[in-house]
Amino acid sequence: MEDREGMLRLRRHNRRLLPQHGREAVKDDVGRENVELARRTCCEQLTFLDGRRKYVCASFGGLGHEASLLRTGKNREYGSLRAGKREGVTVLRQLLEVFTKNDRTNGREGRRDGDCGGVSLVVGCLTTIVKIAALLLSRSLCEGAWPALQALSICTLPFGALKQLTLPMPARRVMESIARPVLGITVSQPIVRLCLPNVYRTLKFWKRLLPIYFRYIKTKRQVRNMTSAERDKVWAVRHEWGGEKVHSLVLDMSGFYVKSAQILATKADFVPEPWTRRLSNHLDNAPPRPFDEVERSIMQQLATCPVSKSLTHDAGGSVPLDEVFLQVDPTALAAASIAQVHAGVLRDNTRVVIKVQHLGMEKVMAADLRNIGWVAKFLEGQLPFDLVPIVKEIQATIPLEFDFKREVWFMTNVKRSLEEHGFNQVKCPQPILDLCSDRLIVMERLDGVPFTQILHSRAPVALQRRIPEVVRALEALVDAYGQMLFIDGVFHADPHAGNLLLLSDGRLGLIDFGQSKVIDKEIRLKLARMIMALASNKEAEIARALINLGLKFEDVNGGVVSESRLALMARILFDTCYVQEATVSPMSEESLLRTTPLKAFNQSVWLVVRALVILRGLCYALKMDLSATAIWFPYAQAALAAAGDD
Repeated sequence: MEDREGMLRLRRHNRRLLPQHGREAVKDDVGRENVELARRTCCEQLTFLDGRRKYVCASFGGLGHEASLLRTGKNREYGSLRAGKREGVTVLRQLLEVFTKNDRTNGREGRRDGDCGGVSLVVGCLTTIVKIAALLLSRSLCEGAWPALQALSICTLPFGALKQLTLPMPARRVMESIARPVLGITVSQPIVRLCLPNVYRTLKFWKRLLPIYFRYIKTKRQVRNMTSAERDKVWAVRHEWGGEKVHSLVLDMSGFYVKSAQILATKADFVPEPWTRRLSNHLDNAPPRPFDEVERSIMQQLATCPVSKSLTHDAGGSVPLDEVFLQVDPTALAAASIAQVHAGVLRDNTRVVIKVQHLGMEKVMAADLRNIGWVAKFLEGQLPFDLVPIVKEIQATIPLEFDFKREVWFMTNVKRSLEEHGFNQVKCPQPILDLCSDRLIVMERLDGVPFTQILHSRAPVALQRRIPEVVRALEALVDAYGQMLFIDGVFHADPHAGNLLLLSDGRLGLIDFGQSKVIDKEIRLKLARMIMALASNKEAEIARALINLGLKFEDVNGGVVSESRLALMARILFDTCYVQEATVSPMSEESLLRTTPLKAFNQSVWLVVRALVILRGLCYALKMDLSATAIWFPYAQAALAAAGDD
């Protein structure tokens, strides 16, 4: 190639890399080849332009001369580069194509070439991956700086008016190294969102989670040497920020994260008040789906219900709503992670509630469950308890919620048992079996006020006056759990405030049986022994019952955990009475779990513990010192007697 043509090509495509006027010291040349060539030729500036062909751009400190470019780190010998002087300034006079003199493809040298090339490729790929990971992390932590980074990356592109923009050399070098990854992330985002929605959702989740995590870690270190008053002030600000960020994350992500928000919202005994205040909106107030989407889903599911053969179908095979309903309210009564609920009236004037599953939510939930598994692994060793067995139980039970026929079975059986055994203060809705399918439940409507509205800090005075009724209703519910857990072995595992209604006659309405469980006989008997031990208040028996349930605690100092400490842990996990230690967050330095971490957990009892955790949170919110152990003692005694284990 002629020199002039090479120079023109360099000017057109690589203008920013032309040598600058004046003397410059050789600094930070990229790669072993550049450093080696710079040393051997005594040049002041040297840059490789990588492409299908290699060119060298250099300026020399002396007068015009010709220098040989010798063997480099890749065992290749190159041609010569000539430079000269014009008007007292050293400039590049000729740009010659760098050609290979000795490129051995066989024998030992050839193999070394190939090995070096392969290693270079691997190193290059790893470097790119590290750059992308670092950029994604920095984007999460400093989201406001990302647009500026994108703009600077565009400025490095060699086309149009952008090539006229100049940056300081250090900034340019940094931007040139990250420009392609930045632009690649920017361009790939809509492509990934369209073609790989689950991958996009996973990246989006971690993008929202990591800033919250790192800010809390930073605050934890920041308050170490502060006074108690100063710590409280700093944490108050952080919790306000954190509550808003977590609320925003749940709103944005929906899916399984709504379930997590519901659990946290009921834990007013140790979750910061700004968190519970914001997350309580997710108990029954998640953003609903558009009604046209809901209507389409109801029509499709009516075509699969038992009574569908006697109904008229449209051209698409769906059943029009007016074939079954006189009216369906387009405004949702409640919306949650998996489904939403609408009021309706059947053609026989029966007032009903229609619970319909969101379209496409199963795939979303599957991705969310994978994410929560990764979170458990990420936090392993950072928390004073092991999340992995709990997450495994969640991953096993949440997919079952998509089977509405299973939910109908639990609703029917719990309702029948409570009615047969005289629990008249707790009412469950009656499902209309002929109109239920895998993704649709039509059931009796219970007229009542959700506990979330009554317990809200800004509840109207008229609702606040009903709090004594709520207290009596909750006592009746805890009593009903004795029957469900120890006698029937079939129980509602999600008694949060959004699933509890205070009916007009003062009774409690229990709804949403999506999270329910059957407990096998062996676990029921172990739970019964735990209740008997707690009722006796004998620490040795309590410790033994706790170990038999598969829960293992360790002393951080390597000692033996005392029976009194195990008894206290059992009281926190398997009772609802007030325990001061239960009000301390597990993340706090004052938590019992810091000195006595939970190292093994029986995942088969997780939903039982979860239900008790929720009930304890309700008792705390209502300022009730209610002992489930005292209420459940006769049920546990009856279960052991029936099994011949007195």
